[in-house]
Amino acid sequence: MKRITFLIAFLITTITCFGQQIQFANMASITPPSRMQKMQRSELLSITQQKLGKHPSLQSFFNNHPDDVYKVGNIMVLLNTIPRRPSSKLKAEKITMQSIGPASIETVDGKRFALGLDSTKKDVILYRFFCVNSSNTVQVAGVVTADIKDKEKAKAIIYDIIKGIKFKVQ
Repeated sequence: MKRITFLIAFLITTITCFGQQIQFANMASITPPSRMQKMQRSELLSITQQKLGKHPSLQSFFNNHPDDVYKVGNIMVLLNTIPRRPSSKLKAEKITMQSIGPASIETVDGKRFALGLDSTKKDVILYRFFCVNSSNTVQVAGVVTADIKDKEKAKAIIYDIIKGIKFKVQ
């Protein structure tokens, strides 16, 4: 009986893990951190009105991409991917982000990405990140917002997301 119970629990866990993969057309997929959940539209509108009123570009993104918004506790994660022409745009992204705040190019699990702290307004931080495949033809971009007290947690979530990215075209 214990074996059957264990087998059923294992199958449910396996199915749940496969269901959590985020697909971006034929370009990339992300196996998100296990605690990351898709946000409901009503919850999204409430949070944007409360915390992110000073970031009109984010409100525009929310309105145009409501299916690309996730949460980990009180931390919001916005994800998007786009095809691009081969270039060294990662360095350009870093330079652009440095005009707003501190930025760097980092590597996690062999994946290079630009990470920048966009702003800290009204105790809310906003990180932007751009990860590209090895041929610089696909980019996964994201924005992570959190209360300033959760700054390190937000950064750790970005690293977990980067680790979970699989580019379909290298």
